[in-house]
Amino acid sequence: MSRGNLSELHLEIIEEMISESLNKAAQSMEQMLKIRVEPKLVQFGEGQLHGIKEFDDLGRFKVNLMKVAFHGEINGAFYFVINNHEMDLINSVCLPDDITGSRNSHTKMMKHDFMSEIENLIANMSIAALSDFLGVQVIGEVPIVRNMKGELVNSYLENENEQNHTGFFVNSNLNGTMVNITPHFLWMIDDNFIRITKLNTVA
Repeated sequence: MSRGNLSELHLEIIEEMISESLNKAAQSMEQMLKIRVEPKLVQFGEGQLHGIKEFDDLGRFKVNLMKVAFHGEINGAFYFVINNHEMDLINSVCLPDDITGSRNSHTKMMKHDFMSEIENLIANMSIAALSDFLGVQVIGEVPIVRNMKGELVNSYLENENEQNHTGFFVNSNLNGTMVNITPHFLWMIDDNFIRITKLNTVA
């Protein structure tokens, strides 16, 4: 974790909220995909989200990146990043053969829509968790989906840090235990998150 100016108590309370949100996200994925999903909190704390080596390792292999921005008394965005091979695995497990076996434009759209529905649900649940935790109103925006080379993701996220004025970040994975998938679930939140958390917590 990145401690910054947070006290041990602040960190414990924030970690509990993040863990609860990740557990709910994993449960939602399990229900929709019918596979076992284990959340893993890699790192969190004050400051900006740093580059993630796994994205650079993908090189020219493509990833699906969904961004769900939010605004209100706190501002920021959630990012769900999954490579195309993992998406194919999910589709092969969860969708009918007549869809997974076809390559026409209609079935391709159905495959992407299925994954986007899962990602959007997870982001909205996390927005609700932030609202409840901080006692503030947070409104999610329309999701934006991009397909890009893995080696470009860290540059994209670096720019997003600047756009979001990131003051707090979360780096996590949602891991399939029987199906080999490890999508990344990333948070970028502005400094208002730290300020409001300190106001609501007795140090």
